Parts: sequence; C-alpha cells; structure tokens
Amino acid sequence: MKQLLPYRIVQSPKALRRAKLDNIALVPASLLFQKGKYQTIANNLPGRGVLICETNNKERISHILDSVAAFFRQKGHVVKAIPYEVI
Repeated sequence: MKQLLPYRIVQSPKALRRAKLDNIALVPASLLFQKGKYQTIANNLPGRGVLICETNNKERISHILDSVAAFFRQKGHVVKAIPYEVI
C-alpha cells in the first residue's frame, strides 16, 4: 500500500525562484552565535562570493570543504577560506 505524505510539495513562488543570492557563508554550527563577525567578512566579498570557515579538524571535513571550494570556483564564484581561529 502506498503511503501518502502529510504535506504537499508544490513549486516555490516565482519571486523566490528568480531571487539571486549575494554571498554564501559556510561555517560550523559552533560559530552561529558569532554571526556578526563572519557576516561582515562575507558582505565585504565581491558579488557571488563564498566564505568558507575551515575547522581545526583536519580529517574528512577538510577534504569535503576543499571539494566544495573547487566546485564554487569552477562555477565562477570568488571563494575565501579562513581558519576557525580568525573568527
């Protein structure tokens, strides 16, 4: 028997689909309380800029962040990676 979802998935509003993001900030959850600090850094990036905060943990996550940075650079974004200690 096919189970239905309790909600409907519909297309987003046209204005939201046309919206363009200015900058993207990828930071660990432990820095969410310091939003003002990394937001000013991200806002000073040129349009379509990406701010990536590198963590102290140099295991799998650093490889993933490097792949994400390479992807954004390939798509034409300006990527700035900063260490965790700076913020």
